[in-house]
Amino acid sequence: MKSEAEDVLTDLVLMRSTSEDPVQPIADYVSHKLRRLGIEPRHFGSKDRPAIVGQFLQKGVVLSGHLDTVPHGTGWKREQAEIVDGVMYGRGACDMKGGCTAMLLAAEDLAAANVPFTLCFTTDEETTMNGAAAAAKDSAFSSAPSVLITEPSNFEIVVKEKGLLHFSISTKGKAAHASLPHLGENAIAKMVRLLSKLEDLQKIPEDPLSEMTMCVDTIKGGTRINVIPGDCEVEIDVRYPPNMTTQSVLDLVRTRVGSQGYDVKILHELDPVETNPNNPAVTTLKGLIGPDAKIAAVPYATEMVQFKSANQAVMVCGPGEPAMCHIIDERIDIGQIVKATELYVEFCSRMTE
Repeated sequence: MKSEAEDVLTDLVLMRSTSEDPVQPIADYVSHKLRRLGIEPRHFGSKDRPAIVGQFLQKGVVLSGHLDTVPHGTGWKREQAEIVDGVMYGRGACDMKGGCTAMLLAAEDLAAANVPFTLCFTTDEETTMNGAAAAAKDSAFSSAPSVLITEPSNFEIVVKEKGLLHFSISTKGKAAHASLPHLGENAIAKMVRLLSKLEDLQKIPEDPLSEMTMCVDTIKGGTRINVIPGDCEVEIDVRYPPNMTTQSVLDLVRTRVGSQGYDVKILHELDPVETNPNNPAVTTLKGLIGPDAKIAAVPYATEMVQFKSANQAVMVCGPGEPAMCHIIDERIDIGQIVKATELYVEFCSRMTE
């Protein structure tokens, strides 16, 4: 199986699938794999960023993963799909073409054993997650005994995720020659004053997994060094626990900076999500992994949030170290993909007994 895992993962990693790349080649690749098993894919979402659902028989576990990746970046010391000592390097190797490889390999064994299952592949997880939201309306999700997302978790079972809010703050000023600042109004200076009032919310909390975090991650303003800037905008990332909402986050901001002198625009938001750790699907998976299996909460968002309305037994468990995601020289141990394949076969089989 290790050789098969290397072959499939190599194919997937070498197919670029960032938000700037056409995803049709990689979508066609997994669709072809499904058709070889006698499964006709169903497509959801947009044509250029589709979600692909392949169902084998009825009421089987849904295994879900995304095929898209973040940009490659620069400074790599390894080639794409290079294998060293059983570890493959490449953008998406860990996040999360490794999990998708395990899904495809598991599907072959499950189909041969006539065990029901569904595979879902999305292509916009790193941007909008619209494909997952559309795919969740397929009856395969609501009838499944569980939805298992194969994101890298080092085989920890993730049942809780924080909510996500991306928003921008913009300030307006008046452009003028920098030698005559009294004739202008500096939008950057206004922004600096606003952000200074949010310093306490940007401090790293004692428990980042359960408390709100706020990060100012982009700033745009000004045109030239000798021109007073008339516009400034920052983009802010907030991750918040289940006892908060988008509105309560924005209320915190307005309490500190006031209600005038700026504009706020919500860019993207996802609700927090939590699955009961005593759900039979969770306990079954834990039993298969072993007594040391951890039930975990994470500060980031996955497509778990898009599936929660369709199925109450949604969780994340997959091969690879989460710390490998989005970094230069991203990598995954091929042995973990083999382990994940065997785990998914056994889990799907157990959940349909």
